[in-house]
Amino acid sequence: MGSESDRATDATRPSLVDRVDTLQRAFPVIGFPYAVIKRYVEDHGGWLGSLIAYYGFFSLYPLLVAFTTIATWLFGDRPQTLQRILSSVWSRVPFATSGLSEQVSEQVKDLSGQGWIAVVSLLVSLWGAIGVVRVLQDAVNTMWGVPRYLRPSFVNKVGRGAIMLGLLGFAVIGSAVVAGVTLAVDLPLVATVGAALANIALSTLVTLAVYQLVLGRSIPYRTHLPGAVIMGVGVWGLTLIGGLYVQRVIARMTSVFGPFASTIGLLAYVSLLIQIFVFATEVNVVRAKRLWPRALTVELGEPDLRAIALSMQREALFAPAIVQESTEPG
Repeated sequence: MGSESDRATDATRPSLVDRVDTLQRAFPVIGFPYAVIKRYVEDHGGWLGSLIAYYGFFSLYPLLVAFTTIATWLFGDRPQTLQRILSSVWSRVPFATSGLSEQVSEQVKDLSGQGWIAVVSLLVSLWGAIGVVRVLQDAVNTMWGVPRYLRPSFVNKVGRGAIMLGLLGFAVIGSAVVAGVTLAVDLPLVATVGAALANIALSTLVTLAVYQLVLGRSIPYRTHLPGAVIMGVGVWGLTLIGGLYVQRVIARMTSVFGPFASTIGLLAYVSLLIQIFVFATEVNVVRAKRLWPRALTVELGEPDLRAIALSMQREALFAPAIVQESTEPG
């Protein structure tokens, strides 16, 4: 057995956790990613992402129907332009099968020419699609610690949701234009790189606009830029991987298992896309609020205290002045 002095020396010697904590606090290249992951866990990022993905998956079909209907109304007399736009839509949803596209087109064809029935069906489809946007707004405001009393009202959420759907339509049409321009280039490498950069830039700009619309408080664009770039690259990369998976795996499956693989793949695609968005948002929050380096031990620092205060702040139902006034004795 060791002497009491040896045991005292072992007790005062830093543990492995202490050494790792000191290292990650000293080097932002380690401390910042850890702070993002820890904030993701504190905000229940997995649950928020799953909730958005759930609404997003079931809102996808109504959104496709609504977009196809509007595109058909606008470009019905220009079939080549309409086909290019619809092809761009399906290229953005790599796991959507040809059967789904045919089903959407058939439903739109049945609605066309029926006047008010088509209008009502379009409004119902848009309302279903707006559901995911309203959930998205709540999630982003939660991550940014916006108090509940400062968040947009129900009517405001619906209005902002409609604008965001318009932005998504703009992004799809923009990607169709990008595809048309790059296909006209004779050099394959230049066309591929140009299409990738253009799509990343377009997704980044749309994400910046979405961030401005969903938040209940004004935040400069430059604050959202890192997360928007992450989202732009993530959308491009995930869509590319999804397209390759469809070509190499799903296309070789039998007619029995193909639809199941497509459905599971589409659900996984939506879920991963939303998780990228959640992590990108957390990067912006941690960077803007200076929530790093975070502690690995019980010795909390200023960033940890700021993170705790931010979590408490977002649950406020009333302004502090109102609470103070209501609690004062009459």
